[in-house]
Amino acid sequence: MDNKQKILHYLSQQKHWVKAKDLAVHFSVSERQIRKYIASINQDAPLILSSIKGYQVDKNEYSQYLSNQDGPLTEQENRRRYILQKLLMHTEGYDLFDFADELFVSEATIKKDIHAIRPLIHRYRLNLIRSKSILRLIGNEEAMRKLMYSFISDYSFHDLFLQDCFYLFQSADDFHSIQGEMKKILEGYALTCNDFALNNLTIHLMIILDRVENGCMLEDSLENSELNDSVSYQAALSFKNYVQKEFDICLNRSELINLSFIIDNNTNRSGNINYDYLNMYNIHNYVEQKYIDITKDIIQKVEENYFLFPFKENFISKFTLHIQNLFFRSQHHFSAKNPLTDIIKTTYPLIYDMAVFIAQELEQKYDVCLNEDEIAFISFHIGSYFEDNSFSKMTMVNCAFIYTDYYDFYKSVLNKIIQKFEDKIAITNVMPVSACHDRLNQDIDLLILPIGGYVSCKIKSVSIKPFLDEQDLNQLEKAVDEISFLKQREELKGYILNFFSEPLFYKKTIPQKKSDLLKEMTDDLYQLGYTKQGFYDDVNNREALSSTSFHDVAVPHALTSKYIHKSFISIELFKDGIVWAENKIVHVVMMIGINDHSRRIFSKFFDQIIYMFDNPANIEKLLHAEHFDDFFIIINEIFQSEQ
Repeated sequence: MDNKQKILHYLSQQKHWVKAKDLAVHFSVSERQIRKYIASINQDAPLILSSIKGYQVDKNEYSQYLSNQDGPLTEQENRRRYILQKLLMHTEGYDLFDFADELFVSEATIKKDIHAIRPLIHRYRLNLIRSKSILRLIGNEEAMRKLMYSFISDYSFHDLFLQDCFYLFQSADDFHSIQGEMKKILEGYALTCNDFALNNLTIHLMIILDRVENGCMLEDSLENSELNDSVSYQAALSFKNYVQKEFDICLNRSELINLSFIIDNNTNRSGNINYDYLNMYNIHNYVEQKYIDITKDIIQKVEENYFLFPFKENFISKFTLHIQNLFFRSQHHFSAKNPLTDIIKTTYPLIYDMAVFIAQELEQKYDVCLNEDEIAFISFHIGSYFEDNSFSKMTMVNCAFIYTDYYDFYKSVLNKIIQKFEDKIAITNVMPVSACHDRLNQDIDLLILPIGGYVSCKIKSVSIKPFLDEQDLNQLEKAVDEISFLKQREELKGYILNFFSEPLFYKKTIPQKKSDLLKEMTDDLYQLGYTKQGFYDDVNNREALSSTSFHDVAVPHALTSKYIHKSFISIELFKDGIVWAENKIVHVVMMIGINDHSRRIFSKFFDQIIYMFDNPANIEKLLHAEHFDDFFIIINEIFQSEQ
């Protein structure tokens, strides 16, 4: 990802305007260079808005951009991908000098690229051999296909992977026709398949057809008559007949068996389910009892660990289906690609963290290991819980409804507001303009006034028309959400500030390895009595499941409170940064530990504190702190500036 893409992605994650000087600090370039980057980005599409406040992404334009594009790679990355893809396509080998000519670089550069891609090739247990100037990729056919899939799965959900910088298939014209035909076949056998899975399945089909057409077929396997009766094998047979007639490609028995497994891993084996009527009374018709028990056990642990309101039966029934399919994929060493993983992880930290907790439970108790894509799919389900529960989203806003006294016309307007915002606001005062000046409660957060009405006080107000329209509702919703966010921030401020302490503040100028840092921080916490033995392993287990870095801050933590005596936030500041993940440097490491007494607020402040620290201006301020007193003053200033 080049700097333009990084800037665009970073701005897309921010809720407020970002000044050029803050971007310059964050990306270690000049303000002039930032302006050049943004001008260059906007040449292709008007994605970034500018004002005296700074820069902000145009959300509508950016959404359209994401649905139509995939971010460009660096020239070097593109070159290496090109080389690997050509080697996969040309089983007879490819000439090193042809690579140099086609890519407009020297032979020496190609040799360096070959050296750089060897570790990736070896990861798939493949070998690259050279005979004179001819380079050839050799190895197991299944491994070849896995390598091909890794290229495609790096691209977005949209089929632009079949266009620029992509050379694996001779033609992309068949993608949609193959996808459409497979969808019809699956429906004919009562196999259900969501859009993500259908996209994955179609990619696998394209790879199979391409390899078979180029003479690279899986070796014949032993007969298995029991397989003939499976629904997935029958669907594979139907697809075989389709491709033989349409493309004159014949699939052997091994290819059919392989395809049936791929179909199994991408579809629900429980017939056409009407999700509107799916519940815990009829779930037994679609799912084995053991998966129902596993799901209930996991959900109970999530509720207890994050102090959540109980999950609804509708959620549990759908999630049970997902758990069954997840186990099936794991048993067959198969995982589904999720193109939204990075977005989910960085935009919804708490939801993703809960999904990681579930992944840890599955790994420790059932030996089911999930990658980040599978964790992101679990996040989809967890996210639906938060959509249905105002628990963590809102802090109630106290409102005074002031009206112009004319018969009782105001009542219909008041009722509409209450119905629209019943889970967000509390109407604590209702009175006419003439009587409100001396009767307002002290805890009022928002005045709802008639248009033209005026109350002499410093309370935030919104004026609405006599007949409520969409503009009034939007204006009111914006004000309520802003106040709720600030109230929640203020409520959490005291808690968060109490978690910092001088012995847990470190300013580092010497480069350090991540593994050494984690050991050092957890050892100090143990010596100071904050944690028990085992906390280090718990933190490492969480980190192994998915990196805890968010742009310029890393937040290592345990997923449970069993090794924590006292809640804390330990801070390490690195002026020159520390490598946290592959090609990922952060300047702030914030280790969090929450014990049982404070666990209830963890789900409220986790997103908040990441949002506060994931800001280039705030990071720059923190890096100037030399001692804990400086740091504490800056933290307080950040809280005030966010108000």
